Amino acid sequence: MRGSIGIDMLTDTLAVQREVVRSRGNAAAVQPACADPVSPMVRGAHGAIAVALVWSRVAWLAVRARRVPVGAAKALWRLRAARGRAPHWAVRKLARASGRYFWDLYSPGWPSAAFDHYVDRELARFDSRSERHTGLQTVVVAMTRRCSLRCEHCFEWNALQGREALPLADLREILRRLQRRGVAQLFFSGGEPLQRFDDLLELTACAAAESDVWILSSGQGLTAERAVRLRAAGLTGVALSLDHWDAAAHDRFRGFRGAYDAVAEASAHARGAGLLVALTLCPTRAFVSAGNLERYARTARGLGASFIQVMEPRPVGRYAGRDVALEPAQQRELERFTERLNHDPAARDFPAVTYLDWFARTHGCRGAGDRYAYIDTDGVLRACPFCRGGGVRMLDHDIDVVIAKLQDAGCTAGHDRDPACAGERIGPPVVHDTGVRAAGPCCAERMR
Repeated sequence: MRGSIGIDMLTDTLAVQREVVRSRGNAAAVQPACADPVSPMVRGAHGAIAVALVWSRVAWLAVRARRVPVGAAKALWRLRAARGRAPHWAVRKLARASGRYFWDLYSPGWPSAAFDHYVDRELARFDSRSERHTGLQTVVVAMTRRCSLRCEHCFEWNALQGREALPLADLREILRRLQRRGVAQLFFSGGEPLQRFDDLLELTACAAAESDVWILSSGQGLTAERAVRLRAAGLTGVALSLDHWDAAAHDRFRGFRGAYDAVAEASAHARGAGLLVALTLCPTRAFVSAGNLERYARTARGLGASFIQVMEPRPVGRYAGRDVALEPAQQRELERFTERLNHDPAARDFPAVTYLDWFARTHGCRGAGDRYAYIDTDGVLRACPFCRGGGVRMLDHDIDVVIAKLQDAGCTAGHDRDPACAGERIGPPVVHDTGVRAAGPCCAERMR
């Protein structure tokens, strides 16, 4: 069986290389899309031992925080019970990179200080002594307006190529405030964050001791040398935008010839440097089908990805005013895809899938300062990349005040298929028994 799996993975890697060949039209110029086809996914006895060690650490953190074994046991039971009530999200896959283990794109790897911070916050949600049951875990920081691509769906379209509003000193101060708040994960985006490489390198080095740091990138500019330098600075991984398994189709969607090649090369450089690789897919109506999703999954495996993030298109940015929402049948197809890759034993060597739109529909929104928030290129803290109303500039107020304002305001983005809700405040927020804040009676914001 192991030999068969290895052959399948090598076949997928070669298929990715053929796409690069076809897109370039020059086989001699092609570098392997993934020099090492060995899966980053952990399985078998290795995986079982890693899971046991992770839960042992969680138990120890529960005891440390409560001092009383009975209280720690109750918090752990509530946490496990919440996972049981959301079986689709209790992903049992693990990926490994640089000696650390990861089970979700939006959870820090173990062992690390970021993992400990994350677990402490999650356990507090199930502690009756805690006054606030929310803790901001993940923040995406749009650090630049520079970008060479012209992506069909870009939600920062109106800000691109404008004058930078956040100098390095301001970004450093924003990071300082976020880490004082205990944020466990930081994602640098843009624009293309690699176009401010020196600043990115410094910010990563500043944040990595306390937080897992990722970049959201097209892959353009991620050379092997840059990947090594970012890894040395403490970068955890790169989330690369790939919207089709077909090179020509991806290039069209991204408005740039060679966009697919950039992803293939960046993934190889990232893995060679010991970084995790995730792929981000915006599935359009034209794309969603069982066949396309299967081809995409094989492409992701060939690139050595540990995670696939599915983000439904939304009518903001360049898509503003357009009917781009997926049909319910297409959403069900994506849900089946997620379920299969995350739980089917036959897919154990494929990446794990994060599909937050599905989560929001069933368990509520993670945004609006609950677990997640977004800082735009003006330094304004927002509920998510799609909530454009309101917002508070990070540097104008104390961090606790800013987050409290965001949480109190809730979501301002309406459900794509309920125009009556568009722009209406969603709230007040309530807490599900899963520990995840849900929207109020209007409709659930769907985070990208």
